[in-house]
Order: sequence, then structure tokens, then C-alpha cells
Amino acid sequence: MVTPADWQRITSLLGSLGCNEREIQIYLQCLRAGPETVREIAQQMKQNRITVHSAIDQLIDKGFLTETRRGKKRIIIAEEPSSIHGLLQKKQNELKLLRANAVYVAGILESLKAPHASRPTVKFYEGVDGFKYMLEETLKTRGEVLVFTYVDLFSQVLGPDYLEDYFIRRAAKRIHTRLIFPPCQFARRVNAKAKQYRIQVRLLPPEIRWKSGIFSWDTTIALMSYTEGRFTTTFVENPDIAHFYRSVIFELCWRQAKPMEADKNDKAP
Repeated sequence: MVTPADWQRITSLLGSLGCNEREIQIYLQCLRAGPETVREIAQQMKQNRITVHSAIDQLIDKGFLTETRRGKKRIIIAEEPSSIHGLLQKKQNELKLLRANAVYVAGILESLKAPHASRPTVKFYEGVDGFKYMLEETLKTRGEVLVFTYVDLFSQVLGPDYLEDYFIRRAAKRIHTRLIFPPCQFARRVNAKAKQYRIQVRLLPPEIRWKSGIFSWDTTIALMSYTEGRFTTTFVENPDIAHFYRSVIFELCWRQAKPMEADKNDKAP
């Protein structure tokens, strides 16, 4: 027996999947009655046939109903209730794409704002999409990109192949990059292609570990956290802060880091 609370949950879910009240009523009627013509559905619901016809077309487009032919008659059939799982997955895929586009569009819209001369512009992003957006932003520079990151974690989050594709695209734009890494397999892997990637790699002592990273280009620094389940990227755009980091902090660390020589045993993947 379907309780009032059950009906409320049913209508709430179907509403979240894009159905209005009339469409929900028609879908439930088709489930109860089985295959029927549009005229029969309208008569049983005591609604205008043209209005019902329009709602049925919408439900077919949304994946709740299907149609077939019995001679010249158009027969409407409700999809199996289990198909809701597929519709929900489709909705989730659409939201994932929307979220990725939102990160990119928000960045464009932010760039249209006129920044105050002395006030830092701060932007915050969550998730792996924030990391990818940051990488795409570095490709707009005409200067040098400075990277100080625990690359072993960063490459695991993004995937080594994705990160190396970024290196290739960055090098194609003739952007030079200096990177400070901890000793790790990925550092050796990219250093084997240092000339192709237009990079210089230096290493910190192996006992130093951290779960974050900093990318810097032009007047921007991007601070990232790689803590599992809480990936974040914070952009700080300010000429004075960027200059202090790039010209003082990074340079001091760069001088202390050990140059990474090409290993003859390392082969480019």
C-alpha cells in the first residue's frame, strides 16, 4: 500500500527529474492503466486531450513514456520504473558537465571585473576541476611559470597522462617553467623530457613531505591543497604579493633545492 508519505517522495523525485504536476499525474496514470491511446488517457483523467497530448510528448522526450502503433492508433506506454535509475544517472552527468562549465565561465566572468589597484583578487575553487582550470589559466601567460608542489600527489589526482599532456601544450606555447619537486618517480619521468617540456626541475630533501602546491605566473599565485576528499585551489591575484613570492620566496627555495640531472637510465615514456 502506498502511503501519503510515499506519494510525496514519488512526486518529489519525479519533480527533481524535470516533471511538472500534470506530467507526474499522466505518468502515474499510464503506469496504472497500461498501454492506452492519448484519447483514453485524457478521458480517464478528465482532462483536455490537446493538453494531455502536449504533456505526453514532453514525457516521451524526458524518457518516462514511450509510444508504439496499433494499426493507425498511437499507443502510449509507461517506461519501467527501474528506468528512473538511468534518468538519474543522466541528470548526474548533466550536472557534472554543468559544474565543469561553471568553473570555466566563472573564471571568465571574474576576468571582466575591474580589479582595485591595491586590493588582492581572491578566487576559490573546490575539486579536481579547480586544478584543471588553474592549469589552463597558466597557458595564457607570456612569461615563466613557477611550480612548487608535491607532484607525486598532484599527478595521482589528475593522472600522469593528463599532466604530461598539459606539459606538452604548455611547451608548444613556448612557456618556460621551473619546478621544485620532492624526489619521486614522476619527477624523474618528466625530467627525462626536460628539453621537450621546456622545464627545469630541482629537488628538495626526501624527508620533507607536504600535501599542497603553489603555481605562480604573471601577477597570480594559486595555492592548492591535495588532502583527499578536500581538493581546493585558491587564486590570489596581486602584483605586490606575486612579486614577493616569485622574486623572493621561490628564488630562495630554488637556490636551496638540488638540481636534477638527467639520468641516463631514465627513458622518456
